[in-house]
Amino acid sequence: MKITDAFIAEHAVINTQLDYLEHAIPAAKTLGEVKVMAGILDAALRPHAEAEDELLFNGLEPGLDQMGKLEKIQHEHDAICKGLEAVKVARTKKDAQRRLLSVVHLTRKEFDLEDRIIFRMAEELLREETLLKLGKNWARKRTAPTR
Repeated sequence: MKITDAFIAEHAVINTQLDYLEHAIPAAKTLGEVKVMAGILDAALRPHAEAEDELLFNGLEPGLDQMGKLEKIQHEHDAICKGLEAVKVARTKKDAQRRLLSVVHLTRKEFDLEDRIIFRMAEELLREETLLKLGKNWARKRTAPTR
């Protein structure tokens, strides 16, 4: 499997979680419930973003930088992380809900950019063998025992 296919598949899985959250966040009854939702989303997004950075974006850095996309991706990754951190320290349910919905929308926007532009660019710039090798590295990373 090519690395781009792996990340597109991860996006599809996480997008399903985002679909659920868009309905569940407004219906949450407590602040704690919203914080748990944020924690679960964070548990999905953090390893995904780390794998993207390590396995793909670092190798595409010169091309992404020239296109002005690297800074945008880094900014969005940072904004998502900061948004999730802000939910953790929110003092009211309403504030946590607003912040978490913002993270959901920002994540969708970032995934769209990656699916439409970044992954296509990777397939144009990297050789098929490289994409397959990176896909194997992704699979090893995903099947390694967690801490």
